Amino acid sequence: MKWYQTIIKRILSGVIFFLLPVILLFFVLGKSFVSVQKLVLPLKKYLPEDHILGIGLIALISIFLILLICYLAGILVERAKVKSLIAKLEDKVLVFIPGYTMMKSRASESISESDDKWQAVLIADNDDWRIGIQVEGPVDGYCSIFFPEPPDAKSGEMKLVHESKLKKLNIPVSQLIKIIRKYGLGTASLLNSDKKTGTIKE
Repeated sequence: MKWYQTIIKRILSGVIFFLLPVILLFFVLGKSFVSVQKLVLPLKKYLPEDHILGIGLIALISIFLILLICYLAGILVERAKVKSLIAKLEDKVLVFIPGYTMMKSRASESISESDDKWQAVLIADNDDWRIGIQVEGPVDGYCSIFFPEPPDAKSGEMKLVHESKLKKLNIPVSQLIKIIRKYGLGTASLLNSDKKTGTIKE
């Protein structure tokens, strides 16, 4: 690949897998804030004009209501029927949002919720090893492996790899992503540490 093709590829990757999700997130939050503010605006005449940390009471009430709605939604999604509905929504719609699956997996890790579809692995490649993420399987002995590429680790390639070539790494996917974003810096020390402690699992 020529140098200018690499530059164009990385620019497009940054736009599709970083910029668009961030813009979408701020757009949704902004629209939610405006909508909630309209609901609480009638309370303005009953509230003093005081500000707390430079933020008006209407804005604080709006933020509190958004957090309350998110909390109630968090309770709701713990129910089996709702989880099933969300899974169908993800498979049919949300999967088309750039970077959604990766962001969901990392968010799940941050709140200590495991996701069986995500597992950091090493893949035997002749005499070498490649690091990747097992996203599915094994099915008939084969696993779906995603090989993230730097610098954002949100783009890469997919391959079906036989489970006999895999070694599971006892580290969260988020730690693997950090290594990939640094172009592999830290991989050697990670492997040496795993060999000493036995945390690489067959």
